[in-house]
Parts: sequence; structure tokens; C-alpha cells
Amino acid sequence: MRSITVEILGVKLEAALLNPKVAKKYDDGIKKVVRIADESRACGSGPEAIEIQCNAVIGFIDDIFGHDSAKKVLGEETDLLTCLDAWEELTDVYEKQVNPILEERNEKVKFKEKNGDV
Repeated sequence: MRSITVEILGVKLEAALLNPKVAKKYDDGIKKVVRIADESRACGSGPEAIEIQCNAVIGFIDDIFGHDSAKKVLGEETDLLTCLDAWEELTDVYEKQVNPILEERNEKVKFKEKNGDV
């Protein structure tokens, strides 16, 4: 299975993002983090809510990219703003980093077909 390298907060991570099981895990993980963040609002804006939201992002990163990947991206200790910055990049990873790889590959195939190289 081939991995794709993406960058989150300047840190390169690899995952088989075009494997259907991993893509489903990613989609399900996005929904889970959103649900957890919504539920954490019941705690208010205090330290408990911050911890819940940070842990949701950390768990998502580790689930998709492997154990301790979140530490690579966020450091040993983190804060909510850093987690939210990582989250923003994670939610755009397919649109901004994975899809362009596929588009480039498709263009290469079209070029080869057009020039009779296929």
C-alpha cells in the first residue's frame, strides 16, 4: 500500500490516504472530532473543554498517521490554538494536498494518451 506525504504545521506525515479504508477512517475521524468539540461546549470554555478538544485532535492525528504523530506536529505540550491550526490544515488535506497529486497524475496520463505514448 502506497503512502502519501502531507504537511501539517510544517511537519511531513505519511499515510495511505488513497486507500478506501484509510479514507473512511479519515472521514469518520473528522465527524468524531466535530462531535466531540460540540459536546465539549457543555463544559464551557474552561480547562476541561480545552483538554477534550485538544485530545480529540491528537487522537485523530495519531489514528490516521500513526502513534506519536501528534507529538511530531504539536510538540510534547500543546495548546488549543495550535490544535485548531493543525485541525484546520487536517480538514483541508485532501483538497489542498491529496487531490492535486491525483490531478497531476491524470494530466500525465492525458498527455501520454494525446501523444500516443500509451
